[in-house]
Amino acid sequence: MSVDPTVQEQAKAEILQSLNLSIFSMRQFGLSFDKPPNRRAFIKQKLILYLCFFGISYHIFSDIVNIGVTLATTPRVEFVVPLFHTFGYGALSSFKLWSVWYKKDVFEQRIADLVDIWPVPPLAPELQAIKDKSLLALRIAHRFFFGLNVSAVWIFNLTPVMIYVYESWWQGRPDAVVGFPWTCWYPFDKWDPTNHVFVYLFEILSGVTCVWAMSASDLMLTGMASHICMLLRILHQRLTSLAASEQPPPDHYRDIVSCIKLHQRLIVYCNDLEEAFSIVNLVNIVLSSINICCVVFVIVLLEPLSALSNKMFLGAALIQVGVICWYADDIYHANSAVAAAAYSCQWHKTSPSCQRALMFLIKRSQKPIALTAMNFTNINLTTFSSILYKSYSYFALLYTMYKEN
Repeated sequence: MSVDPTVQEQAKAEILQSLNLSIFSMRQFGLSFDKPPNRRAFIKQKLILYLCFFGISYHIFSDIVNIGVTLATTPRVEFVVPLFHTFGYGALSSFKLWSVWYKKDVFEQRIADLVDIWPVPPLAPELQAIKDKSLLALRIAHRFFFGLNVSAVWIFNLTPVMIYVYESWWQGRPDAVVGFPWTCWYPFDKWDPTNHVFVYLFEILSGVTCVWAMSASDLMLTGMASHICMLLRILHQRLTSLAASEQPPPDHYRDIVSCIKLHQRLIVYCNDLEEAFSIVNLVNIVLSSINICCVVFVIVLLEPLSALSNKMFLGAALIQVGVICWYADDIYHANSAVAAAAYSCQWHKTSPSCQRALMFLIKRSQKPIALTAMNFTNINLTTFSSILYKSYSYFALLYTMYKEN
């Protein structure tokens, strides 16, 4: 059966609108779902992409060198720990930048797949309400996530200037100097006046690129996960109202088969999404507890003048991993609700063939669908609480070592 191109265009427009911040972030480091209009635009995109790759790569390399030099010269916990959360953030961003670049065609295909099952008007009022509520919640969550990350990185980038102004004007210190956003190593004297400006601008670029990569990957994942949850809830509502109205048996059976096909499409879609983000999710789970632990250590015990930027960093790190765990947990529960809806509908009013089809749907819905970290663990809110628990355990260990020294 042919699909109305106008309906497809409307569905695609709504999907892209819901992912606009992720697509905007992708464009900032030279990636786009649209083909460049000419060769000049193509070369420009590639140059931006390579420059961003170089910025993040050198940021990670310099952090590793700096950590190694610090361990060799002053291996005290208060000198080493402040270097780890910036390294962890850069490493996590590099994985996400790589995943967005490597999986760009996969994401484009997932969007095309979603177009075929996207609910477009006219919809029943209760289904339209589910759709509107889901898209509104996603839009608020994405704007808050994006705004917090962008604010955090710019506060982090401008903190050395604010500290300089405070020390030179408020405290009247003649030896006050403008520091750097990141603690990186360079094969030249970064305090030379000319080098100082170059290094400061380079570190701003690498920090902003980290945020673009983080936002592009996380907003793409959470946006697609939110759409899966929305479609599962629409399926739940359709099953709940099944057989509530007087219809001939063939119509009931046709509705049930339609629900089964939609559910199967959503299972395949979720599995494809899990495969695309599996490696990134594993790195995210491993590094998040370390990043959170180290930045809490710095906030509580060190660097009082940098407290604001580090607190913004902490908030961004918590929300970054928390929002992924939230939407992954939402998928799990939305799928479980499908089985309950199929069982709770007025199946006794349907024909035996309809009842057998509903049994098939219930049986498949009872098998969980979830996002995982390379199949090591399912991602859900329990995972988030585990990350917080591990972060506290690491912090307690570092605090004990700090007090002993």
